[in-house]
Amino acid sequence: MTKKEFLERLNGLGLNRSRFCIISGGTMLMYGLRSETNDIDIKMGVQYFEEIRKKFPVRKSPKFDYLYELTDDVEVAVQEFDLKDTVMIDGYLVESLELQLAWKLKNGRAKDEPEIKRIQKYLQENRTG
Repeated sequence: MTKKEFLERLNGLGLNRSRFCIISGGTMLMYGLRSETNDIDIKMGVQYFEEIRKKFPVRKSPKFDYLYELTDDVEVAVQEFDLKDTVMIDGYLVESLELQLAWKLKNGRAKDEPEIKRIQKYLQENRTG
């Protein structure tokens, strides 16, 4: 889905924007470092997850212990996040590229290598100070 489709789908979920942040491919999409993504990945704390899981047919994801599927195309990482590790883009909290880069480097997945290079280049070109 394109960024426009991504935001329309995310909006349609009816979630409280201040209680989750966009992660993974959505982060890349929101920063303009990817033109499309296959799904929506978000992060939220335990308390909000417990509130919203009553509205969705939540399933445990086989990928990571902390990951749940709200729908076929929406995954939730149930983890607390710090606002200082996010930026506001188009009215949504989005995980910082620095955190995204650290996660991709830590997990060492071959599929992430092109995006690691893109993030590093973006950060290099947009570094302030």
